[in-house]
Amino acid sequence: MNQKDHDQPDWRQARYQRFYQIVDGIVPEILALQEDDGRVKRRLAGKQLNQLQCSVETIVRDCVAVIHQRRRKSDTAIHLGQYAYGSGRDDLRLTYSIHIERAYRGMMKLGYIEQTRDGYHDRKGRKDRSSTSRLTRYCATDKLVDLFTVEEQAVLPVIVPPKDVTLLRISLKEDDDGVIRRVSLPVLETAETEQMRSNLQTINRVLQRNWYDLEIDDDELERLQVRLSEDLEDPRQIDMSRRSLYRVFNDPDLRTGGRFYGGWWQNVPREYRPYLLVNGKRMVEYDYSNQHPSILYAQTGLERPVDCYRDVIKIKDLPGGKLPEGKTAEDLRDMIKASFNAMLNAKKPLRNPPRDVRPKAFGLKWRDVSEAIMAFHTPIAQHFYTGVGLHLQRIDSDIAERVILAFIALDIPILPLHDSFLVHNGYEGELPTLMNAASVDVIGILLNAAPKKKITKGDASAEKILMPVNAPTDIEDDADWDLSQILDAQQGWEKRLDQFRLMHHRRA
Repeated sequence: MNQKDHDQPDWRQARYQRFYQIVDGIVPEILALQEDDGRVKRRLAGKQLNQLQCSVETIVRDCVAVIHQRRRKSDTAIHLGQYAYGSGRDDLRLTYSIHIERAYRGMMKLGYIEQTRDGYHDRKGRKDRSSTSRLTRYCATDKLVDLFTVEEQAVLPVIVPPKDVTLLRISLKEDDDGVIRRVSLPVLETAETEQMRSNLQTINRVLQRNWYDLEIDDDELERLQVRLSEDLEDPRQIDMSRRSLYRVFNDPDLRTGGRFYGGWWQNVPREYRPYLLVNGKRMVEYDYSNQHPSILYAQTGLERPVDCYRDVIKIKDLPGGKLPEGKTAEDLRDMIKASFNAMLNAKKPLRNPPRDVRPKAFGLKWRDVSEAIMAFHTPIAQHFYTGVGLHLQRIDSDIAERVILAFIALDIPILPLHDSFLVHNGYEGELPTLMNAASVDVIGILLNAAPKKKITKGDASAEKILMPVNAPTDIEDDADWDLSQILDAQQGWEKRLDQFRLMHHRRA
């Protein structure tokens, strides 16, 4: 880890002083704990004491930042395996002996946190005999939450300092006797990586000056949290304190990958995205999901299809000439899109569909899907099963970086979402122009890739999400509402925004 990734100005520390006061009170309690046999634990000083402080901050932050309502304390994940704390870990300040054995076990013993679900690793747990695993999960107890005032408990994601991130990462898939694991490698410092890191610091400074939320009522947010946490494949939570980005590459030379991750909005299911807000104002999503075929077609001098995934397999060509019950045309397009990308990323032909692609759900075989895609995209068919997809990710991530920096230079927050962008709807007109300029800058080709505007709040397809219903729609026409009732009627997103504005203008 590069220490520069974690340097913070003094005023930012002061802004979150309540959080640090609570952490400072827990650390001595952990140091005073004894071994189970009554022996005094070894003393910590200097670097190790700083590591304990960092560990407690991390554990408290991760479990408190996901609490949006006192009545439901959402849980969060933690690595308990020693392998996660090797030399390639993202944060070198977190060591197994201190982060897990002293901080995590100590806070469990003190009653500040409780383990909600045990982690596991099953080497052949899936139907296809591949491995499956899940991290241990834990949550804050009432004892920990009660260290915050009642007012603070209503806005915990705001008063918790943002998580420090390692800005540049290399993540490789490693096959360990049939078990696929992600392995992290250190980034070699070069002029290129220094520039990337500087760009990310510039981007994150602007992102941190703004607040992003979901304009849904508290009960709907609770239902969303439950839905995400109970996802067996990928349990997760919405942690609104995570407003910093980092880039992940897939090889030591940084030639593949490079996409942006880290923002909490990337965990939001797409049907909720119309309700994303920046500083209380609506955002709009623009989809550039045809980016990879756009690049490949442009390199051949040909114009790509308007939609590279729709009508690759027409509904009338499905078994029975219609969609299976419960499936939509959009579901079929999503399956084709996932298959297309898997075929670009694979280095050799796939005999079976990728794990998350289910042709059988549409009465198809994998061979039918693969052959249909290659026939539809004959001009670029030679690129399938060559592994070119990861190289294209590096290109599209470099284009995205330039687009983001162009908005950031104007102090306008823009949120990347893999192959989409989220931006305040007052600035949507600038996006296509900046995108085209960035493509010329990166690959020397004008893609003219017209983005697809996703549904926004007010569209009929978006209205299935519940909206705030408790506050009066017209205060002047309701004489029974007094000021305290109006304040109590505020939804969580309104309270969090008010608190963020208050803290943002406060300096040490």
